Amino acid sequence: MGRSDPIIFQWYIDHIYQKNVDKIAFLGFNGENSLTNVFNSDEKDFYDLGLGNWNINDDSWNIDKKYDLVVCTRCAYFSKNPKQFIKNCHTILNDGGRLFVDWGLGDHWRFENYKIGWVKDGEHEFCYSEDNFLWSTIWHDIFESHEEFIKFSGWVKKFGYDNVKQSIFEEVPSILLPEDFLRLFKSTIFDMISLWEESPQLYILVNCIK
Repeated sequence: MGRSDPIIFQWYIDHIYQKNVDKIAFLGFNGENSLTNVFNSDEKDFYDLGLGNWNINDDSWNIDKKYDLVVCTRCAYFSKNPKQFIKNCHTILNDGGRLFVDWGLGDHWRFENYKIGWVKDGEHEFCYSEDNFLWSTIWHDIFESHEEFIKFSGWVKKFGYDNVKQSIFEEVPSILLPEDFLRLFKSTIFDMISLWEESPQLYILVNCIK
């Protein structure tokens, strides 16, 4: 279990108000855990690279079902083409269905030899393998006024990041902008969570309705 799991999972539990949903897809999950077992469903499907039935970077996911709820946590930042990722999420949702997803930034300063996504010693670093690189994030200028972003920005100054927005656009290969959501979804709400001053992380969480 990851260090951030209890906090991030609780955000999902608190914000996904309807716990009884006919059909749910969990992307990047290989089975039940403390988040997924909160929800009741006639069809609860798990898609994960480890299961061999899903790769976030395939243009087509070959999922022939439609879902009322799609949940993807701590996985979207592996998407090399985040526009295609949200298009695929939109495709597998029923009308009126909800997508909950998050992107993370600044992970793993607590490790001496690598970070996820951010440049270290002039080069990008991988997490576990080249398939697990922080390829993407999302950005909206309104984030700069969010109290969690302000907190995170203060924490990362000790690592030389005086302008977090500028660093994001310089260091993260692919940036997803709000209009990419607005073209697809009826409603999109953003939230943010900052974690751990000593090894800062920032989660950008998204709640969309098709």
